[in-house]
Amino acid sequence: MNTTLSARERAYHDIKNAILHGDFSAGQMLSLRELSERFDCPIAAVRDAVIRLECDRLLRVHPQRGIQVIEVDLDFVREAYQLRLMIEMEGVRRIIDKVDVAALEELERRTSEALDELAGNPDAAALERAAQIDWAMHQTIVDGMRSKLVSDIYRQNRERQRLIGRAYAFHPANHAHAALSEHLPILAALKARDRERTVQLLEAHITSAMRRQIGI
Repeated sequence: MNTTLSARERAYHDIKNAILHGDFSAGQMLSLRELSERFDCPIAAVRDAVIRLECDRLLRVHPQRGIQVIEVDLDFVREAYQLRLMIEMEGVRRIIDKVDVAALEELERRTSEALDELAGNPDAAALERAAQIDWAMHQTIVDGMRSKLVSDIYRQNRERQRLIGRAYAFHPANHAHAALSEHLPILAALKARDRERTVQLLEAHITSAMRRQIGI
């Protein structure tokens, strides 16, 4: 039994990672047998993984036709960012009165340092550090709700945004600098426990992030 569960988990993670890393083309048609052979997993494990990945909105199953890698169109982009916006705005409303000011000040310090790095000619390591700091602020808001279900949904949605990043070309350094610059006033509003201001800034930030991502 443990072997079967292990095979299912391995199939799920291996196929998901292949999708997120661009090993399959958007819209590519696949079959259970093809995936089973490629990832050396039993058909039953692959079938279970496909069901889960369809729920994750990374695959689409067409009866009698096969399995299709999701196509990243504008509807996909809008839905991903709308979900992110709904979760984070609710997060602000729930945590604003109990924010950890010291933790926010540490995020401010790290954000300012990252902005200094990005102002030069950042290498891949600097961009990765900036991405982690970007993620940290948003995850602080989401995890502050203390809901594992919400946090899991948010992380799954972040994976969709990785697909969006692959589908739409953008300049990572410019994107990171603009995003982190918008973080500083959000952090200041959170520290001041100004709910209305934080929600306003966060909505503008996420909307701007979507537009930067798809180049509009």
